[in-house]
Amino acid sequence: MNRTAWWRLPALALAGLTLVVGCAPNPSQGGGSGNQQASQPTGPKRITAAMMGNPAGVTDNFIGGGSGGGTPGQSQFEELIGGALVLYKERGLQLTPGVAEAVPSVENGLWRLMPDGRMETTWKIRSGARWHDGTPFTSEDLLFTTKVEQDKNLPVQRKGAYDYVASIDAPDAQTIVVSWSKPFIEADQFFTTAPLPRHLLEAPYQEGNRDAFVSLPYWTSDYVGIGPYRINEWVRDSHVVLQAYDAYPLGRPKIDEMVVKFLPDENAFIAAILANTVDVTVGKSINFEQAMEIQGQWRDGHVETRPETVVKMWPQFLDPTPAALLDVRLRKALIYGMNRQDLVDGLIGHGASQVAHSILLSNEEYFQEGEQTAVKYEYDPRRAAELIEQMGYAKGADGVYRDPAGQLLSVEVQATDEAQNTKPMFAVADAWKRLGIDGQAAVIPIQRQNDRQYRASFPGFNLQGSTSGVARIKELTSSQARLPENNYTGRNYPRYANPEFDGMVDRLFSSIPHQDRVRGLQQVIQHMTDQVVMVPLYYAPMPTMLSNRIVNAGFDPTWNAHEWDVK
Repeated sequence: MNRTAWWRLPALALAGLTLVVGCAPNPSQGGGSGNQQASQPTGPKRITAAMMGNPAGVTDNFIGGGSGGGTPGQSQFEELIGGALVLYKERGLQLTPGVAEAVPSVENGLWRLMPDGRMETTWKIRSGARWHDGTPFTSEDLLFTTKVEQDKNLPVQRKGAYDYVASIDAPDAQTIVVSWSKPFIEADQFFTTAPLPRHLLEAPYQEGNRDAFVSLPYWTSDYVGIGPYRINEWVRDSHVVLQAYDAYPLGRPKIDEMVVKFLPDENAFIAAILANTVDVTVGKSINFEQAMEIQGQWRDGHVETRPETVVKMWPQFLDPTPAALLDVRLRKALIYGMNRQDLVDGLIGHGASQVAHSILLSNEEYFQEGEQTAVKYEYDPRRAAELIEQMGYAKGADGVYRDPAGQLLSVEVQATDEAQNTKPMFAVADAWKRLGIDGQAAVIPIQRQNDRQYRASFPGFNLQGSTSGVARIKELTSSQARLPENNYTGRNYPRYANPEFDGMVDRLFSSIPHQDRVRGLQQVIQHMTDQVVMVPLYYAPMPTMLSNRIVNAGFDPTWNAHEWDVK
């Protein structure tokens, strides 16, 4: 067990899905060394970044309670400012040290396996690490962070890893030790999110007013982190100005100032890129189709893209409407009734995606073995009709199914008001209509996107492109269901509660031997697909736009933002 867990080693990528569109000019061409020297910036280096939407704060884990899907856009924005002990060099696949000296591994002695099955992981904070206000960053800050993260009265997405934690200790100011009650294969990822400064937040936290705590200006204009950039100015609905943090432990950023624009929609995003007012995008931006439209027009930049997530629909398992959704036959019929290949061809095209059959990402090491047990639902409207009619439904004169009491079979799918979500949402609703179901598409009002109770209580299906892959599975257990007792903050969106499935997940994430992990994963995937715990649609390629003047940045750029430079 080294620092890259078993699914984080890229093995099988979708053909054509990792690509670079356009090419940056070759420095060795045109102009020679003299011109290159003349083009070097002589004053402070400045760039403009952009992200879609208006972030409620640097981190969405506390502000708004993480009502969304933990989007890469937010995590990259947080990484620029908040920093972390350990960073994702490639989102979800490879870890690299941040403010910690090393990522715990068996090889370096920081990940210890005990004979009785318990584990211990240790992180050492880099010497001289300081918060943006100059206060030393210590293990006491990490103890405080873990205390806040476990507070059920806060709208925080509690880490599933805490279910495996026995204790967290700080033997000295530079060391934090996590003791695990049983094996947990993601132990090295425990500190991959931004920590909280105890010296600034402990007093307001102890006052006990949780609403006031998450409303502090700290989360926006007064934010203090340990990342490569610090906040100089925050203008709501507009932008944030970031300044290079001189004391960043990995080295002072080469770019002195970065303006991150908050762009409201796809049109504003595209216009800004084509006007050459954006040098790099952080996380959530336009969809793949729009990026392909830009490629032939943006001479001063290029597009990089790779499979980022599975676009999926979560069925409601707690008091759904109609109640018949609790019958797996209806959920299966709804998949059989969708031509997902047509959906991919129509929405993505360019040979850059394919139908997804499970929550697994195609570039995970054990994708092929995990997919072996996935139940696959090819387009089969006849089979869909058989399943619906088995449940007692019959088509009326209007061609729409009704139950014996004459009640219309109506199923709603909802999504946030973004093209990458609304387009497949309307396509799904139309497919169900052709099947004889009253398919309804509902756009979530922007005013309610952070309403946790509303988002948890969708009647039929919720369509989103939230994080996917093996790591996502641990968040689908009963303890993560979005319920009043946890302020609707879990990441079990379908609110699926099944003790047998919980046991499967627990065995998967506590299995150390290779073959045991494979068997555990296959068992989980078979259950999820057979019981239709989610409806996978297709792999969404996520684009990152990069100006040709930016160097040392790639698809997942923010982990090494201190190394970015301009030419």
